[in-house]
Formats: sequence, structure tokens, C-alpha cells
Amino acid sequence: MLALLLCIAPASAQQSVPEPAGLWTGPMQGSVPATIAGGTVVTTAELTRLIAEHGPVLVDVGARPHKPDNVAAENWSEPPHRTIPNSVWLPGVGAGELPRTTEGWFRVWLKVLTDGDQAKPVVFFCHPNCWGSWNAAKRAILYGYKSVHWYPGGIEGWQDDGQPTEVVKARTPPP
Repeated sequence: MLALLLCIAPASAQQSVPEPAGLWTGPMQGSVPATIAGGTVVTTAELTRLIAEHGPVLVDVGARPHKPDNVAAENWSEPPHRTIPNSVWLPGVGAGELPRTTEGWFRVWLKVLTDGDQAKPVVFFCHPNCWGSWNAAKRAILYGYKSVHWYPGGIEGWQDDGQPTEVVKARTPPP
């Protein structure tokens, strides 16, 4: 009976794991912490209020979809990426280890998006049970940002709560 309950329980009710000492470098999908030291975890209701009252920078760090191996490049096009309105999509910046150029690119984007104000609220998200947004938020905290928020519900949690989305294009780091 307990196993059945765990299978049908919402992701937020499932067991979380302790925060790692640094960035998470294990598998990107799986149970995530319920906390983020130096930052604030937000629910959909809290994020909606934060958006209305403070106009935070919204950063979607979800990965770009990969072309299926059985589809020729000329026959494949990336599907539209739906996200929280007014978000900037920076795929890949939540990896446990980033190439130096990607990390530098991410730092520049954060500076541009916040107008150099490290106290400006910044919200990171991707998908439920994904370490990418936790890592990106943790990086921002380590870079000295003071008002970092992590939305672990991700785009699916946003949509499940009846919130609107919009299609955005990815901003990608230099090769």
C-alpha cells in the first residue's frame, strides 16, 4: 500500500534529498532538496505574487530537446519551448560542471538581466525533480546574488496550476 501511495503522490510530496555541499554533479533527474541555502524556494502562488510585486528576472534553464537519432537533420525542427511569460531561456547552465566559456557566458547574462544589480530578484526553474534549476540558482548565490529564488515546480507546475505560458527561443552560449 505504501509503495502505491509513493507512486501516486505528487512530486512535491515525495522524499527530498539533503543539499549537497556544492553543486550537484550526479544524474540531473531525480529527487531534489526541499531547500537551497542562501536562496528562497517558492511555490506557484509565491512566484505569482513575486512577479506582480517585484518583477523578478525569470530564468528557464531547461535543456534543449535533442534530435532523435532516427530522424534526418533536414526533417527535424526543434519543437516550440513554452515557458513562464517574460522568461529568458538559458539552456544548459544548470549542469553540474560547466565549460569555462559557458560559465562566463552565464555570468554575463545574469549581469545583463539584472542590470548589474545583484540585489534584484532572480528566479530559476526548469522541470520538477530536475537538478538543473537548483544548480543554476546555487551558482547565482555563489556569484554573490542576494535575492535568488528557486521554483522547483518548473514549467509543468506552473501549467498544472493554470498559469499562462509563452513560446521563447533559446539563448545559447558560444561554442
